[in-house]
Amino acid sequence: MKRIDAIKKIMKNIRDELVISSTGMISRELYAVKDRPRNFYVLGSMGNALGIGLGIAINSRHKVVVISGDGEVFMSLGTLALHKKLNPKNLKHYILDNNCHSSTGGQPTCSDVVDFSKLAPNTKVIKVNEEKGDAPRIPILPKQIARRFKNAISSNRS
Repeated sequence: MKRIDAIKKIMKNIRDELVISSTGMISRELYAVKDRPRNFYVLGSMGNALGIGLGIAINSRHKVVVISGDGEVFMSLGTLALHKKLNPKNLKHYILDNNCHSSTGGQPTCSDVVDFSKLAPNTKVIKVNEEKGDAPRIPILPKQIARRFKNAISSNRS
């Protein structure tokens, strides 16, 4: 499956959920598929999408969806353990696994020997093709992304 098709499939049923996406091509493709103020594109902070999602989930009643890649998850494996310990019922984590760091040149990961779905609750691994992707950069500045996301959350407290 192509990564962008996996993102389309995930976003098909998204309504009011907050969506946190990992840095790189996942955020760029999410922007291309379904940009919305309730998406938070993590730009330039690889390894932090799940941590951000956990922080929001345990401090609110919002339903939170995190979309990350296997390379990003490996950059912060301890966050999976924290996810398991806290086990927020309002958080769903999708890992798009292509067994490489596609946004930085295709360096291989070791995801073929790890079952992420057993390391944390509500975690679904979707195997995707190894591909570079061609979605353009997100034309919104990081400060603007943060501002519109905060506004979207505060306008509908849950």
